[in-house]
Amino acid sequence: MEHHVTGEGDHGAPYGGFINIGDCAFVTVRNTILTGHKVYLTIGSAGVSVSMGTYDLSLNRAVNVSFINCRQTNDINDSKYWGILGSNYCKNLVYDSCTLSRFDAHMGVANATIRNSTLGHQGINAIGSGTFTVENSTIYGRNLISLRADYGSTWQGEFFIRNCIFIPAGGKTTSASLIGGSYSGQHDFGYTCYMPERITIENLRIDDSKHPDDYKGPAIFADFNPEMTSDSYIEKFPYVRTREVILKNVTTASGKTLRISDNKFMFKDVKVNSDH
Repeated sequence: MEHHVTGEGDHGAPYGGFINIGDCAFVTVRNTILTGHKVYLTIGSAGVSVSMGTYDLSLNRAVNVSFINCRQTNDINDSKYWGILGSNYCKNLVYDSCTLSRFDAHMGVANATIRNSTLGHQGINAIGSGTFTVENSTIYGRNLISLRADYGSTWQGEFFIRNCIFIPAGGKTTSASLIGGSYSGQHDFGYTCYMPERITIENLRIDDSKHPDDYKGPAIFADFNPEMTSDSYIEKFPYVRTREVILKNVTTASGKTLRISDNKFMFKDVKVNSDH
């Protein structure tokens, strides 16, 4: 199937998605060409400009959904276009041999796999639980995996990243970090927030050749909470942080070594096992 979008003007109203998969199970979308929709700006309830757009793929409360050999008509790295997929409350999602602008789990996913794929400027955004596997793929996002801060940057489970290439911010000048997110510990999300208990990274190439002058090398974790620099910072709602990171054959274009984070205090108890 092919879905082409033409004649978009300078404003529009978002709608739910061309393919809308909800309250169902065992769905495969195969050999399909999709189209990213233009981003529009509007004035939100707070009186400031907010961006909005339409997903071409929308998933809600669906189980065992696979996208195989799917791609989009427009440039996956062009930020004029809204992210291709949005999902909520799904389980067992798979991208295989796809070239799409992003993977996104807004209100959580249980178990997701991305393999043999290329993801564009919006990268991988997720919160949820279970096992998240990314293998044989190229990621152009700001982070390799971004844990959505609006839901507490929570993932209760494990990450496996194997045989991948990460091109931070699509090759723009940036200080690279693999796992992105933020968590202040001051807001009650209604549930305990977790970082992945264990993160296993094997055979990862980080193309950080475009980096700022003061670049110290790529970080495993972004600075999730710049306020937390000593024991005097008290989290009202404590974040359960990663226990272990396993690194095997991680290389960088800059030649700089992968380090834990700009915030060494926050991640001081994370055990890093490396073959270097």
